[in-house]
Amino acid sequence: MKGRVLQIAVVWAAVALFLGVTLAVCAPAKAVTLGSSFSAAANDSVCKFQSFEPETRVCTVEQAGLLTDHTAAGGLLAPFDGVIVRWSVVTGAALPGTGRVTLALRGTGGFSGSDVARGPDVELPSSPPGTRHTFAEQLSISAGQPIGLTISIANRSTQAAGAPIAFQGEGVGRIDIWTGQAGQVIWDTEEDAELLLNAEIEPDTDHDGLGDLTQDCFPGQLGRQELCGHDLVTPEIQPQVAVRQPFLRTGAILARIASTEAGHASAEGWLEIKGRGGWSYRLRSAGAPIAANSQAVLRLRVRKPALKAARVAKRNGTRVLVKIRVGVSDAAGNERQATFRVRP
Repeated sequence: MKGRVLQIAVVWAAVALFLGVTLAVCAPAKAVTLGSSFSAAANDSVCKFQSFEPETRVCTVEQAGLLTDHTAAGGLLAPFDGVIVRWSVVTGAALPGTGRVTLALRGTGGFSGSDVARGPDVELPSSPPGTRHTFAEQLSISAGQPIGLTISIANRSTQAAGAPIAFQGEGVGRIDIWTGQAGQVIWDTEEDAELLLNAEIEPDTDHDGLGDLTQDCFPGQLGRQELCGHDLVTPEIQPQVAVRQPFLRTGAILARIASTEAGHASAEGWLEIKGRGGWSYRLRSAGAPIAANSQAVLRLRVRKPALKAARVAKRNGTRVLVKIRVGVSDAAGNERQATFRVRP
């Protein structure tokens, strides 16, 4: 029986170890880049059309295959569920008829070319060949999903037009192209073509649609993003208050407090005379500025009426107690407090 129990324990330990390793491997810890590695310079256009075609052409382009040494480290498919936080294209020389080029990142649905998710439209700036353009993004993407671009090109003349963001090379790869309106989509492939597009994806542990590394102020948990950039950390304090002090003679109570942050140190308190029909008197509070990693000394004063009543009560054997609260608040209003009881 003991041997059976031992076997079961060993099996469960192995399962736990496997799950731990699996979770560690599956849990993304950093951003990855999908698409082209930009190892080749742009020398071609995509979505090309002639002057006798419509003045504007719209198509969606997805990289279906690419040589290993032309592929970004993350491959062509999202390795995990996450958020695309930025994407880039590299431009070459534009065709003579190319006018305004508008791009929008897409999380595509494979063969159908349907848009599972889409980003905002951005205009491709006119620039010298070899220029890299990077655009901020906030687009959720699922594991195993490819990315693509929906491209709108206006022809400004009677010559051929296209988006100058491709590389043409022998056996480099294949792109899929969808053109036309919904319900009338025409699908085509182009061999020996590389779409000079890549995108950076970050994990999104709390599934709030924000990349954990650069967009989410509260990665791993849902939080109020409007608080981004605000100081939400309370100071760490080390108060020192003697629990026995001669305040019936001196009329004052001493408190020391150290803080990890600069701010304002304060102390307040109440003198209490116990027994039937007991009394409570508020002390004169104290405050002082405090520098980071330094100490402030605060002195609370017992008002004369309270001091007189406490002395009489003490002579009559009635219990006298002071409760004080000390704390430090920083410039953002974050405050840490501690409470003490002091006896005469």
